[in-house]
Amino acid sequence: MQLTAVLANQMKISHFQSMRSLKQIIIGTTYRKVLKPVLFAQDPEKIHNRFIFIGHIMGKFRITRFINRLLFKYKNTMLEQTVFDIKFENPVGLSAGFDKDAQIIRILPEVGFGFMQVGSITFKPYQGNQRPRLYRLKKSQGIIVNYGLKNNGAKKIVKNLPRKPKHFLVSASVAKTNSRDTITTKDGIEDYAECLKILQKSKYFDFFTINISCPNAFGGEPFAEPKKLDRLLKKIHTLGIDKPIFLKMPINEKWSNSKLLIEVAIKNKIDGLIIGNLDKNRSNPQIKDQIPKHIKGGISGKPTWSITNELISKTYKNYGDKIKIIGVGGIFSAQDAYEKIKRGATLVQLITGMIFEGPQLIGEINRGLVELLKKDGYTNISDAIGANHSKHLG
Repeated sequence: MQLTAVLANQMKISHFQSMRSLKQIIIGTTYRKVLKPVLFAQDPEKIHNRFIFIGHIMGKFRITRFINRLLFKYKNTMLEQTVFDIKFENPVGLSAGFDKDAQIIRILPEVGFGFMQVGSITFKPYQGNQRPRLYRLKKSQGIIVNYGLKNNGAKKIVKNLPRKPKHFLVSASVAKTNSRDTITTKDGIEDYAECLKILQKSKYFDFFTINISCPNAFGGEPFAEPKKLDRLLKKIHTLGIDKPIFLKMPINEKWSNSKLLIEVAIKNKIDGLIIGNLDKNRSNPQIKDQIPKHIKGGISGKPTWSITNELISKTYKNYGDKIKIIGVGGIFSAQDAYEKIKRGATLVQLITGMIFEGPQLIGEINRGLVELLKKDGYTNISDAIGANHSKHLG
């Protein structure tokens, strides 16, 4: 009875009246009120693995892909844009870290994503850091992540790549192998390069991301230093990669250092920035949960919302005419995604919001973005990029 009442109330206050939006309301409420309490009572890594398995199976069959498309997907030409000669069906992507080994690519467009990132992928496989590697911050709507770049390695991942869905964009997030063997700058650079060579040769990926900001690996984040980053990007430039390259930014650097990293990226013809990675600051005032001392890792989700928004705004205001931005961090609604876009993000990515809100969230965001665009008098998502700033570069 309580669930029925909640559903009825949400249907009344909904801004969206179509049958598909009602489906999203029903699915979302059922997920949050019924399924999520059961899932959140279990080990988070176990649940993650289970959903990867289910997504892999669903992606194999036409009927299961069709059912997911019917339940979740929302399309509108107002969300389409071309970035670096690549057409994005919508601006909402799956962040790196969820599908580490390219197992659920075929189901993701049916859920509503416009693109996704595999990985992070490293040259050599890594079994992951010691458990626990995931910890939920239920009050803060965040997750502590300590996988440490767990993945099967570039060669195995490329060997097992599925047939790519039509009109769906797949990116690879590339990091250095989490090993003592890659601690030196020279070895780390070579490791990145060897991984990129394998991925580029596959001709599967539409663009690449260089992840320099994983806080859970041997040697920390050495390439978050401008001089070392310059050496890395110069090496990558020699590889002749013919796809756009993004740089995944740390979010705990002082703005003075972030500016230097961005300027190094621009100098080396990097096409875009992903802002940003996990939060290392346990003193973040947005954290409302007590975190046990033995829990290690960086924080995703709502606690990163304000930090990433500020960094997106500063980056766009200073460099928006030179480099594109993908906004990540704390996206739980269409309004959240729209805020990042108006601050300067061309595209957005999420994981944690989907875990807390349910798989219908992607369709809700895309539908909601269209409503927000119409409300503000825009005809296309690209019109809203950077709209919060007086010097609108869109």
